[in-house]
Amino acid sequence: MMENSNQKRDEQWKKHKQHTFDSFCKKIIRNELVDFYRELKRQRANEVSLNIIREQPIFHDISDDYTFLINGMEIVVQDNLLGAALEKLDDRKREVVLLSYFLNLTDVEIAKRFDMSTRKLNRLRHKTLVELKKIIKMEEG
Repeated sequence: MMENSNQKRDEQWKKHKQHTFDSFCKKIIRNELVDFYRELKRQRANEVSLNIIREQPIFHDISDDYTFLINGMEIVVQDNLLGAALEKLDDRKREVVLLSYFLNLTDVEIAKRFDMSTRKLNRLRHKTLVELKKIIKMEEG
């Protein structure tokens, strides 16, 4: 009799475990499905099909590029508006922008090159970016 009740408990426990596991699996699958549809919605909202994008030439006319020489390295700026604005800056300001944003040098490396503190470099770069913005706005308008 005792053995029969133990078997019954074991069976009930196994059924409970199986039911709990099944429930867990269903929740996981449902959550994955929700995540999938959210991702699909995000893609539709943010991504553009390649069929919609107009064809752009693979090669561009190099003669329109602006080339700047720093430390024997040529830096090519393909954007005409930015290139023209950079040309209007004095050499020091232009070098700070090119070294920071095109050659990805750290502030410490650039500051050593110009023999200044990084704080002074940050101020100079900020003023230069403000000046660049003004030049670009004048050229656009």
